[in-house]
Amino acid sequence: MYIPPGPISGVIGLPGTGKTFIALTAGFEMAEELHLDIVANFSLNAKALYYYFLGQGYTWLLSRLLHGGIKVRSCAEGSELRLSEFMQEKGALYLIDEAGVYLNSRNFRNIPLDFLSDLAQIRHDSRRMFWIAQYQSQVDRTLRELTASYIVADCPTRYSHQLKNTELVAKYYRIFTAKNYDTYERKINSGAVTGFKANINSVRLADKVIVGQLTYYDRLLFKAYGSFLRVEDKPSMQGSLIDSWSKSTVFVSEKIDSGLVEMTLDRWRQIAEAASRACRRRGAEPEERRREAPSVW
Repeated sequence: MYIPPGPISGVIGLPGTGKTFIALTAGFEMAEELHLDIVANFSLNAKALYYYFLGQGYTWLLSRLLHGGIKVRSCAEGSELRLSEFMQEKGALYLIDEAGVYLNSRNFRNIPLDFLSDLAQIRHDSRRMFWIAQYQSQVDRTLRELTASYIVADCPTRYSHQLKNTELVAKYYRIFTAKNYDTYERKINSGAVTGFKANINSVRLADKVIVGQLTYYDRLLFKAYGSFLRVEDKPSMQGSLIDSWSKSTVFVSEKIDSGLVEMTLDRWRQIAEAASRACRRRGAEPEERRREAPSVW
């Protein structure tokens, strides 16, 4: 299990290269390991998240989804930034899409001081943050200096007539420390090193490189967020969990003697894993959907 270094990570990539998808994929994996809640500034679909967490065996996130620990909250109201109200909870992973808009380097005077204070002390509150932008230079200098790692999304795409837009066909992303990312920007992104040598040096600079086919659950994750929705369009948690909960899981409390007691985390994990296995057996996924896990360099 690899966790990007530092409490703040930047997710960088050109439009349509899977930045939000990669942020969710890496973010959910980290949140499950560190037992973090999730707060995002873009719309999520609770039902799709439920089946994604169930299939991936993310028992902590599944529990937090059912108990309101996965939240959607806007960073702004009209032209007024609401960054202080956005980052309220401790022990949570914050996902800020379009950080180049909300934390723009040319709009630094309007960024609240208490938000900057929270960023400087983010580790003390057991918080983590993934900010998502097209370029590093788009976001405020203070945020760039506090960012300890970068995830570069570069997923291959093709044009989809059905979507009338591009769609991802595979996963490809690299995770760099801040120091190595600066070297990557200076030598490779600038064009100083090109061709095969650039690819080799890029892999050497990265702490981790993930490349592979999209799995069945990767495709399910596409339904959990709106790839083509604008973040300022009043983001919300969509989808009902009632049917999913009643069909695929077990009631999460047990009768003991005369009353109901809260289940332990271990017991909840056992029930969720059993439900996940049952869900997979009933699903009977086609052979072409059963993909090997992505290779890791």
